[in-house]
Amino acid sequence: MTTVGTEAIAGFFDEDLAPLVRRMADRPRGEGGGSDKDSREMRAMVWQGLAGLGALDTAEPVRLAELLGSALYQGPLLDTLTARELAWDVDLGQAPVALAVAAEPWSVTNETISARRTFVGFAAEVDHFVVGGVDSAGPRLALVRAGQPSITLRRYEETSRGEAYEVEFADATVAAWAGSATAWAAALARARVRQAAYLVGLAQAALDHAVAYAKTRRQFGQPIGKFQGLAFRLSELSMHIDATRMLVYDRDAAEHAAAGLAAASDLARTVTTRTMQIHGAAGMLADNDAQLYYRRAAVESVRLGTPSQLRRETYVAQE
Repeated sequence: MTTVGTEAIAGFFDEDLAPLVRRMADRPRGEGGGSDKDSREMRAMVWQGLAGLGALDTAEPVRLAELLGSALYQGPLLDTLTARELAWDVDLGQAPVALAVAAEPWSVTNETISARRTFVGFAAEVDHFVVGGVDSAGPRLALVRAGQPSITLRRYEETSRGEAYEVEFADATVAAWAGSATAWAAALARARVRQAAYLVGLAQAALDHAVAYAKTRRQFGQPIGKFQGLAFRLSELSMHIDATRMLVYDRDAAEHAAAGLAAASDLARTVTTRTMQIHGAAGMLADNDAQLYYRRAAVESVRLGTPSQLRRETYVAQE
């Protein structure tokens, strides 16, 4: 995809669609039925739109990820990009894929696997899973077609109120095996760079939301954004976002992907917390996006490793 293509995707999240995208996976506890059906149809429409604009073949995946973060996109697109980077015998086409990879034991018998994987995003809406585990042969990855009777799903009721599932694979048939552990390590590094970019986009959108509120909320006869203490705080957050963005877009970002993602995770949690504080009680209202940014940051900031885990990896790699 050219730069024009990326601009087309930015235009896709226009002022009419963006508010719908931000909430298209926001399902309150216990909610289902018709509301869930409408949300799935909305996510399917957005998937088709992004795929039609060439998002799955983009030459600017980091920029794409930041755009997705700024729109609070919730869906399997980033997982699918990672899956397509691995060597498969199966042509995935434009099919959505979910990652279900963990450095945990699993059972492999002939061409089937048995494993339980937690917090798998959008497991009910993908065509394939990339399932990873560790056995006597070391780390391995398998491509498993969704919809098999041997696969069971359980949706979590978690902080982001999104579409995260526990997935049980009981002798599920393997469609293809991936390459070496080295290939996965390289794909994971690139995935972490994209996730860091997503978090930068999320943080920027949350800051923009806080700034807009500070311009309109008035105290003592003037907008609160004119108070020096708050203005300095917003400026400091903007500086931190710009600095982290530079890390993410560095040409060697994949070489320090764990450290970059740890920094972006801390950034997203800090900015969204400050956004909530600036809004006060108003930020906790269901129709206010401040709480939405805060909740999404809590989950997205640990998706490919917690900051402490990522820093530990960085420390070990430097020894």
